[in-house]
Amino acid sequence: MKKLLSFLMFTAVLAVFASCGKSEPRTVAEKALQCAIDEDYRGYFDCVYFPADKQEQKEAYVSMIEEKVKKAKEKGQKNDKQPVSYEFVSEQVNEEKGTASEVFNVKYASGKTEQTNVDMKKEEDGHWYLVNKK
Repeated sequence: MKKLLSFLMFTAVLAVFASCGKSEPRTVAEKALQCAIDEDYRGYFDCVYFPADKQEQKEAYVSMIEEKVKKAKEKGQKNDKQPVSYEFVSEQVNEEKGTASEVFNVKYASGKTEQTNVDMKKEEDGHWYLVNKK
């Protein structure tokens, strides 16, 4: 039992270190898509770059979306544009410019599948983020 517990702790620590590893555009784009599927809007907006002086704006976006989704669910409304799955198609990375374009086939609750382009930018902190389209 002690060995099993030690193994589980070791595995958990490795998972934490792996998640804090090098930021790659595809990984960040996939995380954002999975957050959208899971309705984890805070997680999604963590994948979008907001400078330190815009954190209140980020919080406002998260709160607004969470409130809208909550109200829609209370009314029994179904969101046909809710993504339910995705499949990676291709990527183009320009390390010199610090930009990337990730392409996914995204399936929505309506059953429709669309090819979606996710634009990425590498910020000064060295991490990749979704481009904040204002």
